[in-house]
Order: sequence, then structure tokens, then C-alpha cells
Amino acid sequence: MELARAYRESLEVARRMRNLLIFFAAAHVIFLVFGEWTVAREFPYVMDLREDQLKELREMAFLKPLSGPLAGNLPLKIAYTFFFNLVVGAFLSTTVVGGLFFFMPYVIAVWRGFIVGVLFHGIDGSPAVPVIFYGTFLLEFGAYTFSSVAGTDIGLSILMPSRKGADTRVEAFRRAWRDAKRLYFFVILFLALGAVWEMGLLHYLAPLTDPAAASVMEGSPGAAVGATGAAPAAS
Repeated sequence: MELARAYRESLEVARRMRNLLIFFAAAHVIFLVFGEWTVAREFPYVMDLREDQLKELREMAFLKPLSGPLAGNLPLKIAYTFFFNLVVGAFLSTTVVGGLFFFMPYVIAVWRGFIVGVLFHGIDGSPAVPVIFYGTFLLEFGAYTFSSVAGTDIGLSILMPSRKGADTRVEAFRRAWRDAKRLYFFVILFLALGAVWEMGLLHYLAPLTDPAAASVMEGSPGAAVGATGAAPAAS
């Protein structure tokens, strides 16, 4: 019953913020496609960026446990991916940042979509690679859409308390924070499903994929970008 009520309340908030949700979802998808297009056209700067980011991706310390100590333990890989993406990829890099600077979640969404498109396009491998990638993208970036809306709503509400029907910024913040907590029902749900999808399929199908593709796929989309807000990301 509590879960059903939480779902209904979260869905109601999502309906009220559907314009922002559409805006952020579109930003992620459009710049993913744009990133893939720039690689397909082989723009020199983009190709250099892609090469540099792929090298850095393989050296990122927080990704090493997935191919090191946790490599053989699927439940721990799923848990590690989920919590990292939740805390760093969603909460810190979009919700908290959005509360401080309402426009930053959009900037991060643009960069995330673009750099993931740049990194993934042209990676050869088995038919399993696109299945893993696009499934992960839809789930994890769906979660980041909700977390970005939560952060932007908080930031805008502090600037314009009337947005929440409040007389003071403190009250507007409280109402926006309450809505953000409800939106996180979907953030948690999508990130949990995304971690299971990504790590589960990689765990069993990675040997069938091209080695270069597998190395890119090991860098979870939210994790790599979310760590700094400007680092590479790939699924």
C-alpha cells in the first residue's frame, strides 16, 4: 500500500512537471544523435576528443572495481553501479547542482548526451552491443531526466517562490524539495533497472562483444559523466 501511494504521488508530480521532463529527455536524445553524427562525419576536433576521452575512460579509478575486485561478482557490480549512479550521477551532479544553479542540469544533459554519442558511435561488436547500450541509455538517462528536473525545479523555486505558490523562498524550497523526493521514486527505479540491465548483460555477453566495445561499455553512462559533470560517459 505504501509503495502504491508513493507511486501515485510521484506520478502526480511528474505530470505537473511534464514540460520539464520532455525538455530534458529531448536534450539527452538530441545531443546523443548529434554526437554520433559528428563522429560519422569525422570532424577532426571530435575525433581527437573521442580518442582522448576513450583513453581517460580506461584510467578512471572509480571504474576499475568493475573490471578488478568486483569482476566476478555480479550482485556487487550491480550494487556498485546503482549506488554510484544514484549518488554521483544523479543526486550530486544534477539535483544538488540544479538547486544551486538552475541552468546547470541542462548543460550537463547536453554534454552527457553528446559525449556518449561520440564515444559509442563506430564501436564494432556483436549485435549484443547496441542492445546493451541503448537499453542502458534509456533507463539511466531516463533517471537523469527526473533528477535534472528535480534540481532545476528547486533552483527555479528559490529564485521565484511564486512558482510553488509560496510567499517565501524557504517555503518554496521546502515544497520543491518535497516534489524532488517524490520524483526520486522514478530515479531509483530506473537506475536499479539500468544497473541490472547493463551489468547483467555485460557479465554474460561481454565475451561475445568486440574488446574495444566492451571496454567502452564498462564505463557506465552516469558514472563517468556524473563524477565531474564534464568527464566522459559511455554505456
